[in-house]
Formats: sequence, C-alpha cells, structure tokens
Amino acid sequence: MSAAPATTPPAPIPRARRERRWLPLLGVLAVIAAIEGGATLAGAPTSQAMGPIQVVGGAVRIRPPSGWTAVEPHGAARELELTRGTVTLDVIAVPGPIGLDDLATRYLAEVLHPRVDDLAIGQPDAATLASGVPSLRFGYVGVTDGVLIEGVATFAVGATTGAVFDAYAPKGDLAWAAADLGSTIRGAEVG
Repeated sequence: MSAAPATTPPAPIPRARRERRWLPLLGVLAVIAAIEGGATLAGAPTSQAMGPIQVVGGAVRIRPPSGWTAVEPHGAARELELTRGTVTLDVIAVPGPIGLDDLATRYLAEVLHPRVDDLAIGQPDAATLASGVPSLRFGYVGVTDGVLIEGVATFAVGATTGAVFDAYAPKGDLAWAAADLGSTIRGAEVG
C-alpha cells in the first residue's frame, strides 16, 4: 500500500522571521569590519608626537616617538638604547664599508648568539628604509636571563656606515610597540 500524498502544504514562514535571520549575520559582519579596521590602524604609522632626533656614532640618525627613553651605554658612543615599558630598541653604528649579509652574520655571532640561549632565527626579509638605504631584517626568539624573548633585528648599510636596530621584549610584549618601532626604523638615516 502506498501512502496518500499530503494534501495540505507546509505553513509558510512568516516574512518578518525571514528578515530577522539576516540581522545576526549583519552584526557579525560589522564586528569583523571593526576588527579589521582596528588591525589596519594598529599597523599604520604612528601619529603621536615625535621625540628629539638621536644621533648614534655620528652617522645614524633616528627619531623615535615621544615616550621612548634614550640611554647611551657607558663608553659606547656608537650605541644607543631606547626603552619604553618592557620593549628595548638597541641602535648600533658600525663604521666602515660593510655588506648587509656580513653585518647580519657578524651581529649574530658577536651579539645574539652569546646573549640569547636557544636562539631561533626567522627567514631574512630584504627591504629599504624611507631614505632608500637597503635593509635586511629577521625575527628571532630565545631565552635571556631565564626569560623567553622575541625580537626583530634590522640591518641597514649606508655609504660609510652600517646600522643595527635590534628591538626585543619578553614574548608577547613586542606587538604593542610595532607601529612605533616600524616608523622609527623606516625613518632612520644611515650615512
């Protein structure tokens, strides 16, 4: 025996209910747009007031945003340490003609490897500073004084001087200063 087909069609869905179904989706899309817009702003150059120009080794000039404290390590006229909270940016002027790869290799061997345990280096990325000077950078993670740190080392070579910009902080703290660090390093002048 076969069943007889139903003679009454299913009840139509009320129109108002169908329209409300889109409201949650539109709300989710608005939240995504707000987050994406915030992420774009976080990566944009900083609009805060700039601090004074800092000259390192007579040939490297940087201008960090206000709020960064500059300390010249004792007896090291070719070095400058900028700090803000837990984030540090070391700026080192290296006199004489030197290639980008040689500068990075030398910094790894003489500074990072002795200072950072369990050092892991990311892939190098070639770029240029705003002034047109070629640069190379890589990220790294490791342990120093028992603290897990993350950092980004940037190397730039001008006509007579090389420069190292090493930004580092405890793991997770570097991101909040990324815009300041990016604008400071991109705007650096290397002689």
